[in-house]
Amino acid sequence: MVNSEKTNVTYLFGFGRSKLISSNEEFADEFFYGYFKLLNDEEKVNYIEFQDNSEKPNHKIITSFFSKVLRKISKLSFFLENICTLSNFKILWNTKHIIATNDRIGISLLPFLMIYKIFRVNKTSVIVMGLLAKQTTNLISHILQRILLNIFFTLGSNFIFLSKSECKQAEVSYKKYKEKFHYIPFCIDTSFWKRNDLKIIEKTKILFIGNDGRREYDLVLEIAKALPQYEFLLITSNIEESSVDSDNIKLIKGSWNRRLLSDQQLRGFYNEGLLSIIPIKDTYQPSGQSVALQSMAMKIPVMISDTIGFWDKEMFKNNENIFFVNDNNLDSWTNRIETILTNTKLKDTVSTNGNKTTLEHYDSDYFYKSLIKIIFRS
Repeated sequence: MVNSEKTNVTYLFGFGRSKLISSNEEFADEFFYGYFKLLNDEEKVNYIEFQDNSEKPNHKIITSFFSKVLRKISKLSFFLENICTLSNFKILWNTKHIIATNDRIGISLLPFLMIYKIFRVNKTSVIVMGLLAKQTTNLISHILQRILLNIFFTLGSNFIFLSKSECKQAEVSYKKYKEKFHYIPFCIDTSFWKRNDLKIIEKTKILFIGNDGRREYDLVLEIAKALPQYEFLLITSNIEESSVDSDNIKLIKGSWNRRLLSDQQLRGFYNEGLLSIIPIKDTYQPSGQSVALQSMAMKIPVMISDTIGFWDKEMFKNNENIFFVNDNNLDSWTNRIETILTNTKLKDTVSTNGNKTTLEHYDSDYFYKSLIKIIFRS
């Protein structure tokens, strides 16, 4: 097919985007990674969403089986059945630039990428978050993971890391592909995440928001139980109601992909925030990134575990625009929380500086402009 007939860019999204795109709901744009901005700038922009597998035809049962085998032996997030369909193959064949919005989608696209590479029909850029955090359990698994990642990096055109530390690690571990690795910080829709200072708040709360697998959920419950003098609001689907046994904890089920809460509802809960806590495991995955930035944009100071995967330690400094917790244990967290909440001047300073950092360096418009420079470079 002649290039002029091709779609210029096709985004590959995880679950939950199509309903939002077709709705009249007001929502933040960060999890679309520049799609709407590019849609305004380009005539031919398309998107594909991961497919629901609640009812699997025979061919999906087969690809699902292969995905499970590959996940088990490589520890990489293969979900071939969600993306590798004939209709998707045709759409992507007729696309100049593919943007996979997470590495799970990119890895699952490997069979297609092998074919596209042979015929040089398009370029593929993959947004990466936590790819190098996939830990292997034995030598065979480690070797296979290395082989598959080398294939992945060979086939892709660009890999956009959302964590500076993970990007640097990739440059060391896979130096052959260094020119394909780029760092762009995850950015948020700062025009959406704005605090309503005129709203009357009955009680300010310590917030915990998020669902990813790197969070320390049990520790969060322990922290809240150990600080009965403060109100805690937990917004997550990874804590069961039966686990909450303290009167100072309110649990709300939340999941972005399943739209259990709208962005407007979440913004309302942020507006009640006194402090946003993000206890996480030590990993290269930049866990808590979106919640931290949304909190800061809403003028809420952030307290987060100091991990190797924190996205940019050059931009964020302890007690200046963020609060880091070095030892991920109950005493460290509770002592830090009490110290900060009794020091109003320090809390307000960090809140102001965090808000300023977010507005100046982490707006979604910056992410879009940086992404476009990379994928359309000559």
